[in-house]
Amino acid sequence: MKYLARNLVTAAARNAAPRFSQAASIGLGARMCARVIQPVGTIRTLTTTTPMRVNGSSDSDLLHTLRDEAEYEAKQAAEEGEPEFIQAFMNKTGFKIKTKTGEQKVIMTKQFGSETITISFDVGEILNAENPIANFETYRENDSGDVQKEAEINADDTPEDFAIGFTATISKNSAHMLFLELESNEGEVGVNHMRFLSNKDVSDISDMDLEWVRQKAYCGPLFGQLSDDLKENIDAFLAERNIDTGLTLFMQDYIEHKEQSEYLNWLRKFKSFVEA
Repeated sequence: MKYLARNLVTAAARNAAPRFSQAASIGLGARMCARVIQPVGTIRTLTTTTPMRVNGSSDSDLLHTLRDEAEYEAKQAAEEGEPEFIQAFMNKTGFKIKTKTGEQKVIMTKQFGSETITISFDVGEILNAENPIANFETYRENDSGDVQKEAEINADDTPEDFAIGFTATISKNSAHMLFLELESNEGEVGVNHMRFLSNKDVSDISDMDLEWVRQKAYCGPLFGQLSDDLKENIDAFLAERNIDTGLTLFMQDYIEHKEQSEYLNWLRKFKSFVEA
């Protein structure tokens, strides 16, 4: 059989050679590819390339889910519109809000006489809620292999209040600024530390260097150990600058609002990433 196969190949090569030579003589050679017949017995090296898999097998399902989620969240946001509480708070207090899409940090500033007041907080503080995800169900597989619901958390079970750590900076035309590390809990503002920083040390420096300057500065006395009169006067000092219960309630609402907006942005980025 090997001999017969070899003869067949040789015969084909012989018959093909004159045919292509005749075609070339007629003038078709310029429009045809030249065929090179290798002698029988010559080993020809074949190079094979395996196509690279660009996408995983689960990408299409993930992309479909991301598209549906993004469309649903966008529809909900369009129906709800821009919340009125943001503009109402700014009109009442004079604070201006500065934040960027894709970032967690929120900065609010206002002028109070000769003072510049800056409030800074983070959207990630929503994780301080006991149940940050509403309408959440958990399932567990039992010994028999059956999946059973283990727990369910409804939106009504999620607490409205959650602790928020934030900072306030009060500066004026003096050698020092007042830097406060604060915490809101159940609508009350708690003072953790009150530091005085040199304006010279904190001007035109990076956030990393600023954190180093803060850590070096004396953190101040324990607020709870101050006299009652001094604590009451400090509370009144802060409240007059709108660092009060109204601010804590606004921060909670704004964090929830921005977190929802950032979630939609995250879905869209994820979708674009999978599509790329």
